[in-house]
Amino acid sequence: AVVSTQSTGVSGNTLYSGGDDCVFKATDTRSGVSIFSNTKEHSMGVCCISPEPDNHVLTGCYDELVRRWDTRNPRTPIQTCPVGGGVWRLKQSRDHILVAGMHSGFHVLHRETLDIVRSYTEHGSLAYGASWLGDTGLAATCSFYDNLVTVWNAFSEGKDGSVQQEGS
Repeated sequence: AVVSTQSTGVSGNTLYSGGDDCVFKATDTRSGVSIFSNTKEHSMGVCCISPEPDNHVLTGCYDELVRRWDTRNPRTPIQTCPVGGGVWRLKQSRDHILVAGMHSGFHVLHRETLDIVRSYTEHGSLAYGASWLGDTGLAATCSFYDNLVTVWNAFSEGKDGSVQQEGS
């Protein structure tokens, strides 16, 4: 089953896809022709795909790694970052990447180096959804089983940076 798709390019002519079969591939949407298909690098299902500028794409996988690919040579990633827990979501800002690591919480990565600069682990269940709230440095995150949404400061020095929590 396909878990994630994302189109990119100036005219959106490249469709990236990944799924439970561990395959990360790109297809030209104009012709339907495969651009590449990597079947060897992901050891578990590909959960999310996030294109970047300059022929780069990020993938997240159940194997707990964030990978950066150069799509001109997609045999092996050019960078990786182990975050723990399956990587369910990737959301980019200008300088950072927000990661939902299912069993390890939420992480903020430096965009260029993929180093973890902050982690937020206050949710009580699977880290599932994540989004930046504009350019404020605030992140909105949600967890799966406890139905909790938290808004927190991704760059706060405090214990958890929590701004607001709401659950049902």
